Amino acid sequence: MPNHVLEVTRKHLESLISQNFGSKSAAQRANRLFEGIYARGKGATWPPIYPEEVHLASRDLIENAFDFDLPMTVSHSESSSMDGSSKLVMRLQDGREIETVLIPERGRLTQCLSTQVGCAQGCRFCQTGRMGLLRNLTAAEIVGQVIVGELWRRQQQGTIAEYERINNLVFMGMGEPLDNLEELLVAVNILTDTQGLQFSHNKITVSSVGLLPQLERLLTESKTCLALSLHSPFDAERSKVMPVNERHPLPEVISVLKKHADSYGRPFMIQYTLLKNVNDSSAHAEALAELLSGIRVKVNLIPLNEHEGAAFRRPELAKICQFRDVLKAAGHVVTVRLSKGRDIAAACGQLIKKTERTQH
Repeated sequence: MPNHVLEVTRKHLESLISQNFGSKSAAQRANRLFEGIYARGKGATWPPIYPEEVHLASRDLIENAFDFDLPMTVSHSESSSMDGSSKLVMRLQDGREIETVLIPERGRLTQCLSTQVGCAQGCRFCQTGRMGLLRNLTAAEIVGQVIVGELWRRQQQGTIAEYERINNLVFMGMGEPLDNLEELLVAVNILTDTQGLQFSHNKITVSSVGLLPQLERLLTESKTCLALSLHSPFDAERSKVMPVNERHPLPEVISVLKKHADSYGRPFMIQYTLLKNVNDSSAHAEALAELLSGIRVKVNLIPLNEHEGAAFRRPELAKICQFRDVLKAAGHVVTVRLSKGRDIAAACGQLIKKTERTQH
């Protein structure tokens, strides 16, 4: 039973109205309520402003049944570079804090979302993993990041305020999304609802280290885009930097991609963090190209975003370009992500709450 209005799907809302007022026009009432909560896809006003045709009794029902509190923005940092990224620190009702990032780029405004407070995967190059896992987020806390991010955006001036709305979502913030799959799927249902926030599945990307069987389930039940973190083409070496590989070896993960390649209908995104003198050689690039042969992929190379206490370093630009060129020569589509928000610790692998780490 949902406790918060932002984890109530439209189907559940219809069922609730039917139970209390009968099935006649329950679907229509649910549609109108949903539109009110999410402002007909414009990113929500808060508290919700309902259409005039919403029955007062229906409105009273949900307002008495559910919590409407949003995560609280306690601080924000804006990149001093020209990329325009902003990192928001949000406090949850239990006092825990998470981070989300707004990233303007090439005509779209992307929000990087967290799914957990901390992370259990312990990837050696990722600062978030040093926190350990403190808890999963609820679907309401996931959706709430989008609502709060949009409300915050409207109050700003400059680059971010020029966008009509947040239009792209990536689950690449704190946590491993597939380690919180149930809440993630509920959140995606709400985010993509045509009567709600109306995000296209093509505009939502879920990043994962490759948990099984959750990966199989995501590709079966969701139409969202997948970004798979590999970081080494060699099984033993991947286990050293990504402990998850001991439980879910690379060949098994690649096998799942091949199984779903035809039904997936678009290239898989492969994320590969380049670590100086660890996984950035031409031999690594050649092995990665071979590993991915026969699968439609877009390889996203991410030069390490260095952070305090990091055991690894970022490769030189020439080495990055050499790695990219090997993959391109093998016929793969490749981009190099020069991550946004590095100067405010908002880039990939940098999200961490020091106060949370101290408590853990």
